[in-house]
Amino acid sequence: MLFHSATFLVSVTVLVALYWLAPWHRVRLQLLFLSSLVFYGWRHWPSVFLLLGSIAVNYTLGRLLESRRSKALLAFGVTINLSFLAYFKYGRFAVDQLISLGALVGVELEVPKPDAWMPLGISFFTFQVIAYLVDVYRKEIPAERSLLVFAVFKSFFAQLVAGPIVRGKEFLPQLHRAVPFELARIHRGAWLVLCGLFLKVGVADVLGDYVDYAWKFPETLGINNAWLTIYAYAAQLLADFWGYSTMAVGLALCFGLTLPVNFENPYGASSLRDFWTRWHITLSVWLRDYLYISLGGNRVSRGRAAFNRLVTMALGGLWHGAGWNYVIWGVLHAAWMELELVTQTFRARWPKWLGVVITFHVVVFLWIPFRAPSLAALGTMLSRLVSAPWDINTPTQTAVMTLGFLVLQKPLFSLVRAERADTLKPLAEVALAAAMVWLLLAYGSARQDFIYYVF
Repeated sequence: MLFHSATFLVSVTVLVALYWLAPWHRVRLQLLFLSSLVFYGWRHWPSVFLLLGSIAVNYTLGRLLESRRSKALLAFGVTINLSFLAYFKYGRFAVDQLISLGALVGVELEVPKPDAWMPLGISFFTFQVIAYLVDVYRKEIPAERSLLVFAVFKSFFAQLVAGPIVRGKEFLPQLHRAVPFELARIHRGAWLVLCGLFLKVGVADVLGDYVDYAWKFPETLGINNAWLTIYAYAAQLLADFWGYSTMAVGLALCFGLTLPVNFENPYGASSLRDFWTRWHITLSVWLRDYLYISLGGNRVSRGRAAFNRLVTMALGGLWHGAGWNYVIWGVLHAAWMELELVTQTFRARWPKWLGVVITFHVVVFLWIPFRAPSLAALGTMLSRLVSAPWDINTPTQTAVMTLGFLVLQKPLFSLVRAERADTLKPLAEVALAAAMVWLLLAYGSARQDFIYYVF
């Protein structure tokens, strides 16, 4: 069920009321678990059985790892989880590459392809549960003994489909505590939900209509509209994913739960390394803690450390989708970060604003392979950016919204913060909320999925 649909918003309002009216904490957890299954299975109910199976298997593995600390058992658990991810997300891609490889050597292969459907959020909840198993193995957290608590940890609807990727040591203790009802918490949560809706429907979806059309026919773009397209996509992607994460944090607050912040003004970063401490923060931390450090991190030779970063970013790119464009995107990020390391002495003399401007444009350009539906479309867009004629028809609304959002992102981040809502004067808060609601009504709702739903 889409966060920005009327059905979901009405349903979750009822759920919040029932949750706080429930007399016992266990009943609250049961409500969260059952409602999470309903919300998750709304679009594709067979996915629920995969989720339930994952809960049962990983709960058992966690208990076994605590009683018998075994690398073989951990490897088995990680392999099981990655196997499901590989089958559903990368199976068809792998078969297509195998068939193409056979064609290159003159062999016609007939290989059955896996089913086309992919369970929503499988990348997110796979990484979440792998982190849990590794943390149990490392004795950073005890294995969860309550199956109900573990089931809520694994399936909580606010973060199940597109994050943030929660860690057991952060979230599991919260599920054991019965927190009292606080109207201020509901107020902050509702404010964040409204802000997330505004970012998604009032910004991301409006820009997305133009971006989708432009990428569908890139060969028709003039040089000015090609540049507008890549800037508009940078704004759309931030508004879309930041909007989802903001709604997720707000929804959790309405149930007395705290989720980690996933964005912190990423386009204000002064280097690409800084960018990855601000963008999709929970994924960056996961890749650092469970992949990069496991490969040796930077505690090895300079060449090996560069290789570790390359592998981490390439696999981070592939995590986003089954396509070479995502691998290219990840590799280019690793290459630019290496360039930053080589030139760090020279860059230290730059004013900070110059680093921000350069980093922003690097990120914008690297979003091109990330968004490209094919390598052919990628090549076409790159050519239109440098050699296309000027197009006299430029969508003014898209240009103004793109520029306004990118310029105002820093104050927007300050405004959206949960604690910021408490310091706004009541009249100003009502006016802002009314403006957001008006935009939502004017543009409609649930026109497009959240972009990260497909990841």
